[in-house]
Amino acid sequence: MSTYRFAHWTVAAVMAVCGTASAQEITMATWGGGVGAAWREAYAEPFTKETGIGVKIVEVPTPEAQVRAQKDAPKFNAALSSFFEASQMYSDGLLEDFDMSEVPALKNVPEKYLLKAPSGRLIGVSTYFAYYGIAVNKDLAKPSDFSSWKALGDSKWAGKLSVTRPVYSSAYDLTIMSVAEGGNERDTAKGLALLTALGKNSLAMYSSMAQMNQLLQRGEVTAAPYYSTRVWQMKRDGQTSIEMVIPKEGALILPYIVVVPKKAQGRASYLKWLNYVAQPEGQSRIADIAGYLPLNSTAKLSPATEKELGQPLTALRDQLYQPDWNYIAESRKSRIELVERAMAGAGR
Repeated sequence: MSTYRFAHWTVAAVMAVCGTASAQEITMATWGGGVGAAWREAYAEPFTKETGIGVKIVEVPTPEAQVRAQKDAPKFNAALSSFFEASQMYSDGLLEDFDMSEVPALKNVPEKYLLKAPSGRLIGVSTYFAYYGIAVNKDLAKPSDFSSWKALGDSKWAGKLSVTRPVYSSAYDLTIMSVAEGGNERDTAKGLALLTALGKNSLAMYSSMAQMNQLLQRGEVTAAPYYSTRVWQMKRDGQTSIEMVIPKEGALILPYIVVVPKKAQGRASYLKWLNYVAQPEGQSRIADIAGYLPLNSTAKLSPATEKELGQPLTALRDQLYQPDWNYIAESRKSRIELVERAMAGAGR
């Protein structure tokens, strides 16, 4: 389903919930599925206690769609975004930008994890990351069966896999599968062939994380490219049969960023908020709560969280591929069209 498809029927409901952001408060759009709750606990409540500034976290299907729908009169003064969506929103003139001096805590975030405009100004504040690997139901296959991304194209898995919709598979699956085939986000011919094979092997094209969780947990599918945080949460909820695999070619890092819509109210307040979420303490908290991993290099994982991760954070980062997200955003329309044509009929 298109990133924009929800905008018309959700915007009225969301506007009723969030109203017009006060100059003295933060109203931030996040995804649902537990993301909003994690943000309230890790960031919003401690921030309000420290500063006295209220924070309203509003869960929406896609924050990008809300920013676009409210471009002339934004109801949010912050939104959570993926890098490629933020890059495209900025290119479309929908986001504020910032000088590095305005968010000094970002000096502790490696340069490659900062999303910048052509001018060198920051498009937002990089907060944490997840990664995109292969989720496997161990009751149906061994994790080692998916030690390579190329395994997803093997016909022996026909009708036993799943794939996400083109708006995301064109950014995520196509990129990491191209890397697995010796290419990259620019050189995607072989990656597209592998993604097409995955589509042919797919029982379903999932449209939500709730749907994908069910497909995996019920054993309706054996494996699928998926988000590390979703597997993390399933394990937290007592699910023992689902394992996250990082194939030998690596997994795709998925950094997230807090952005500010153009014309948003309350600059003084939202700058305090941006600086707060850039600090290591909140990033450590949300790692403990929801498995999102810090981008601030001074943030520490608790022993319990590092044990759940199964390896040091630095070792994990070494296995993750960081693409040029600005390029992926620039080529977004053509990538989606390419994948839609290739995947026509997948999981139907």
